[in-house]
Amino acid sequence: MYFVDKDILLERLDYIEGLTADFNRVEGLALERTCHMLIEAVVDVGNMIIDAFILRDPGSYQDVMDIMENEGVIPPDDNGHFRETFRWRSELTRNYTQLDHRAMKESFQKHLAAYRDFKGNVFAFFENEGQAITAFGSGQHEV
Repeated sequence: MYFVDKDILLERLDYIEGLTADFNRVEGLALERTCHMLIEAVVDVGNMIIDAFILRDPGSYQDVMDIMENEGVIPPDDNGHFRETFRWRSELTRNYTQLDHRAMKESFQKHLAAYRDFKGNVFAFFENEGQAITAFGSGQHEV
């Protein structure tokens, strides 16, 4: 079992929560950054959980979420929502000069509930998983 800093994990979850709360107000470059960081942050948290519980090594961003679904961290419906938004990562990192902001915003709005529910799903997983106490370093927060 690898040590994962609980404070960093909680910071990332709070970050995702903040991005979803502000989502409807962002446009243009702020929208791009928000969408990109939603994807990166959920995958980062997923990798932290995978490392903590020594789950199989993921081969892609989507594979991280597939593992999270298989281990009961996220429900299958949410994984489908993540899959739909992860398609934008390539656009955000490779085709950034030709982004269709309207289409991207619509896509993320349609699937934003998975990001909103992510923190609660992670907390529910920790409550049901006894290893969480030893997998994550001590800090001032309870997970």
